[in-house]
Amino acid sequence: MANSLKGKIGSTRVGVLTVTVEEFDIVRGLFKAANDIPATGYFVEQLKSPHNYDVVLKRINQQTNIVSYEVAGGLLEDFLPELVILLGTAGGNSAQDHLGLGDVVVAEYISYAGYWKYKEGMTLERKLPHDHPSNYLMQNFIEPLRVRTDRWRPKIKQPRPPEGDQAEPKMVIGEVVSGNSLYGDPTNAEQRRIMSYFDKACAFEMEGFGVGRAVHSFRNSVYYNPQFLVIRGVSDFVDKYAAQNQTSRVKWTPYAVHASAAVAMTLVEQYLQTPMEEPQPAKQEGQNGN
Repeated sequence: MANSLKGKIGSTRVGVLTVTVEEFDIVRGLFKAANDIPATGYFVEQLKSPHNYDVVLKRINQQTNIVSYEVAGGLLEDFLPELVILLGTAGGNSAQDHLGLGDVVVAEYISYAGYWKYKEGMTLERKLPHDHPSNYLMQNFIEPLRVRTDRWRPKIKQPRPPEGDQAEPKMVIGEVVSGNSLYGDPTNAEQRRIMSYFDKACAFEMEGFGVGRAVHSFRNSVYYNPQFLVIRGVSDFVDKYAAQNQTSRVKWTPYAVHASAAVAMTLVEQYLQTPMEEPQPAKQEGQNGN
């Protein structure tokens, strides 16, 4: 069932966002988004007139939450998607849930690590309002996929690097920290402070907060209730192997993107089979139909 809400360009049920060129190229191929909507930067499987799509893909063309907020806000304005998925890689925390390279982290909570006050020898966290990933999607789509790995693992066509600690990837659901810095050196004092402060975090990235902030900003009507998810494949660790981080990212990024995309594609296939609830006009007094 198509999305009946129309944005500036058209409508879509699912909007998918990636960040790096490598992530985008892989995801575009997997979602078969071969055609671009001219002069927009959006890619779809097949152009339609009017612009009513199941899935629309766009790249966040630079890292940081500032840019992700702008691009996600544009997506919401242009297509009014029901669901927004941020897809790609992240740095993992190996101390959480026996996390391994190539595993998939799905955020159930987004912590923002970009707003602090330094006062009299103290570092105090400050907060900004934003949405967290959809509990409806987590409960009804992600949790079953965590258990039923046989539904998404077969979709991974990229060979797994032989250096991994396990034969197959697993899914971990947990806290994801979103900041505005690349965490590439576990010996760095600020990186160690961030990791100690968010001691339960599974992964660290730079765009999830911006997407959550955009969804929060566009939740401005009782008839529009956008949902979002952050799905990340672990391409390196932020808590160890400082000298090997770049080498690890190069080696593991293709597999990590394929693994996270496999989860996303399985979810999208199931989601598109779920009818959208159409907004119902309020009944007037005396029109209860009884």
